[in-house]
Amino acid sequence: MVKHHFDVEDEKESIKQSICRISDLVGKTPTQKDYKRHRNSKEELSLEQILYRFGGSWSDAVKYAGLEPNPSNQPPRTPEIPREALIDEFIKVSNEAGKIPGTNFFRSKSKYSWMPYKTRWGSWPAAVKYITQSYSDRFKFNIETKEKFKNLKNRKKLHLNIPLIFEPVNEVETVILFSFLANELGYRIKEVRPDVFPDAILEKSGENINVEFEFLSSNYLQHCHPSDFDGICICWRKDSDIPNIEILSLEEYIREKYNGK
Repeated sequence: MVKHHFDVEDEKESIKQSICRISDLVGKTPTQKDYKRHRNSKEELSLEQILYRFGGSWSDAVKYAGLEPNPSNQPPRTPEIPREALIDEFIKVSNEAGKIPGTNFFRSKSKYSWMPYKTRWGSWPAAVKYITQSYSDRFKFNIETKEKFKNLKNRKKLHLNIPLIFEPVNEVETVILFSFLANELGYRIKEVRPDVFPDAILEKSGENINVEFEFLSSNYLQHCHPSDFDGICICWRKDSDIPNIEILSLEEYIREKYNGK
């Protein structure tokens, strides 16, 4: 599952703060060893996760944090295999096999071993994840992915003065969040009815409005709801448009009003 751009922005900002923190601590642009040595493992992303986010380049991560990369004083090495060549080879082997290869299979079929992938992306799984998510349209078979919600300690906080602490991860929590925001959004809740379409009837400016709640806007279509629905879809995240139906994304509303805090 390709990450939503809001999640990517938040992750890169977290990386930036971590690199700058360690830079202040060591008094220079941190190396990968510096990062691993001083990283707060409970709160900060791993080196492998950073390399994944920046396409295997520590220098790019450092530049994003506003720092100058350390000059390389390493002895000359065997010429590095270009990143695009590694990606092309992985996709070629995968398409020929009709599946995502493991390390042993890849080594037997590829002109490269799996080690250059580990070197660039931090690990073989990180390389596989990066390539399959970033170049999914180049695979000739379906790549099965499942969206896994983060455990509680890694969930993002809402930072709103309401009892709901974390951002929603399902439809029920989306409805709960809306109930806390309804007044400032100008809605009054007249009726909520589980297991009946639509989910609720709201009132705004004296008019009744039919509402279907979803966690993701794309869930509306996945649940086979009608395209001629006379109402709106209220969701946490708008990840796709719904033809002819208005979408209210609570995530977008919160980010615009509260500056993403």
